[in-house]
Amino acid sequence: MRALLLFNPHATTTDEQVRDVIVAALASTVDLTVEPTKQRGHATHLVAGAVHEGVDAVFALGGDGTANEVIQALAGTDVLLGVIPGGGANVFARALGLPNDAVRATGVLLDALRVGRDRRIGLGRAGERYFGFNAGFGFDAAVIRHVEQNAAVKRWLRQGAFIWSVAREWSVGAGRDDPQTILTLPDGSTRGPVAISMIANTDPYTYLGPRPMRVHPRASFDTGLDLMTVRAATTPRLLAVAAGTFRGGRHLDHDEVDEYHDLAWFTVSSATPQPLMVDGDYAGEQAEVTFTAVPQALRVLV
Repeated sequence: MRALLLFNPHATTTDEQVRDVIVAALASTVDLTVEPTKQRGHATHLVAGAVHEGVDAVFALGGDGTANEVIQALAGTDVLLGVIPGGGANVFARALGLPNDAVRATGVLLDALRVGRDRRIGLGRAGERYFGFNAGFGFDAAVIRHVEQNAAVKRWLRQGAFIWSVAREWSVGAGRDDPQTILTLPDGSTRGPVAISMIANTDPYTYLGPRPMRVHPRASFDTGLDLMTVRAATTPRLLAVAAGTFRGGRHLDHDEVDEYHDLAWFTVSSATPQPLMVDGDYAGEQAEVTFTAVPQALRVLV
């Protein structure tokens, strides 16, 4: 079996020694090519080339951003994906049930490869970009944008940088007091405006350390997309919603919170372009985005 191992040399929780152990383990089982990523978008380019040349499996060692770039080229193919967690949160790998440790996860993936244990999962798509676990339009995407604009703080505080950015965007960011996002649902009806809109392809939405943030408790790789909105977001309500996501989804009981489950597609739009986020990566500003569920799109080792 021919396989490609991609690794992000700047991944936050792995180093050269860990990579050497993983390379040796994989090379004992497959005909392995190893490539580092050099810049944003490079992983997609490398994987697309490997798919064209007939590779059987791709292993992605890095964070959720690396995994997201890889799935852009693997979606709709029969090539196996093995996600090896090497970033900070590693939401995609953990949502697939893999250990949050690069070496242990590699062992699980190799066992899955030997016994033929894989599954097909659905993906989401924001416009033309696939995502594995979450997306956002507006507030939470603005948080991600701020984190990426302050990379040094992220390296220093790690997940604490996201808490700092949430507080910053809530206090000085645009859109809090004048929500503009309008939803168009599959039946043609519209909702809104809403202050917060968060989209999921699975549960949990993310993690804070070991704790899952369950924004969409019913979301699954085997169903369509889930959407959670907050119509009017005061500071006490935002705090209550955030707390509820760490308490099994109790935020969904709030009057201003709406949940939409198993959607085939929907559109979000705003008179003023809003930031877009997919799988924890800032993806630019958009005035309108159609989100689509893509069933059985990706073949993964588990």
